Amino acid sequence: MMLIILVTIKIMSKTIGKQAMQSWLCPALTPVQGNCDFEVLALQLEHIDQILEESSVLALVRDFALQGLSEDARPQDIRKRIEMGERNLRCEILRHKLGMPSFRHYSVRLACDEVLSNFCKLRDIRGVRNTSKSVLDRASKFFTADQLREIFQLLTEVACSWEHCADIGLNAPVDSSFCLVDSTCLEANIHYPIDWVLLRDVSRTLLKAIKLIREKGGLLNRMPHSPDQLAARMNSLCQEMTLSHRCVDGKKLRKKTLRKMKTLLWNIGKHAQVHRDLLESRQKQTEWSPRQVTNILDRIDKALEQLPEVIHQAHERIIGGRKIKSKEKILSTHDPDLHTIVRNKAGKQIEFGNGLFLAENFEGFLLDYKLYHEHPPADGEQLLESLKRQEQYNTAEKLKMAVGDRQFDTRKVSKALKEYGIQDMNCPRNPARLKERSADPVFRMAQKRRSGTEARIAIFKNNGGRRWRAKGFTNRNIAVSFAALKHNLRWLAHWQIAEASIEQAA
Repeated sequence: MMLIILVTIKIMSKTIGKQAMQSWLCPALTPVQGNCDFEVLALQLEHIDQILEESSVLALVRDFALQGLSEDARPQDIRKRIEMGERNLRCEILRHKLGMPSFRHYSVRLACDEVLSNFCKLRDIRGVRNTSKSVLDRASKFFTADQLREIFQLLTEVACSWEHCADIGLNAPVDSSFCLVDSTCLEANIHYPIDWVLLRDVSRTLLKAIKLIREKGGLLNRMPHSPDQLAARMNSLCQEMTLSHRCVDGKKLRKKTLRKMKTLLWNIGKHAQVHRDLLESRQKQTEWSPRQVTNILDRIDKALEQLPEVIHQAHERIIGGRKIKSKEKILSTHDPDLHTIVRNKAGKQIEFGNGLFLAENFEGFLLDYKLYHEHPPADGEQLLESLKRQEQYNTAEKLKMAVGDRQFDTRKVSKALKEYGIQDMNCPRNPARLKERSADPVFRMAQKRRSGTEARIAIFKNNGGRRWRAKGFTNRNIAVSFAALKHNLRWLAHWQIAEASIEQAA
């Protein structure tokens, strides 16, 4: 039966063509006539493509793509690099538009959908090309966060100026005189940072590297127990630690179990160090490239560097019963650039990640954003930094009003806004002052609209789920930059569609 199916597929592929065959094999990803949701997506992509073509964004993208090429580069290399830069920008914008699926699923969808592949410039006479998950992963890191910031600023200036707004199909520039601001935490994709679980994480990293060197690399060194047996032993100790709270002497049992975990982890670290030195001295005996060997060595070195730190942290908190400063805590062994951010919200008082600042206008167009590497400053300081960035914009209207919640109401912020000539519409912390300002209808209108900024943040953060998959601050910052760029492109496309419908109705 299976042989008949395979023969039928082969005959159909030769008869009806590759693209039709893909549509038959992947009906869920194929355009269906009369599908309103697909028609909306196709129309939005058409307008986004028009905005990218008619604005100066692609010209800036080409300049960024050529950075790093030698002056005597061949014309075909220059052309290939330019095409790669534009293709990578389109692919990542579309991935954020689709909700940031995994690169594997995204690769399949691009290969099956004609509209999506055409938008990303992936189709030529030979068919759909450059859609593997590895190529798409490299495309997401092609541009730096600073380059994406310049692209975002250029698009904002084009949309908010009388001279260039008509180039992207707008009858009037986007209003940039009102600014609604708020801050939040972009949560990292990590488990809850329990001290003794970090010991398990380090052991898993080291044992996987040891197993890789022994099985794939063919380099062996005497070990009393195999990596799988050591991993099983660590898992059993984790189970003992989990169930210790049910015992009468749970506190003593936890200390006893942690001492066993510490001894086991030190032994695993010694085995990892021996295998690391073995790989470094005999790397020519393996089939790995120098780059692959370097990656394995770096992985082991990072885990060995964290080993004494995670043991010290668990010992201080569980055995010593002493607190550790938040700045010195290790929240994840795989992602060091994280912070404990106190939000004091119902059901979630503490979040682990990086501080995120967003500023939008009254219609929902993003004017500014920033993801903080270090622990985020106070909300008022974030607003002042945003004002300095927005001052550099070349727009039709300068900022006239700033609207924020109580956290932005400080004397320093009020004084700075007065010096900038910006109307302060932040919600006062003083209840008497709030009651006094509530008599102003403009203040009431601004604060009523500000509540919608919470929804804007939710839309922005939930783009790819509550926790984004990007690891490391550099990758998260790039992802945030692409998300902000995608948000404004989608907003402009939606605005063009709305203006076109009004003109047709008239």
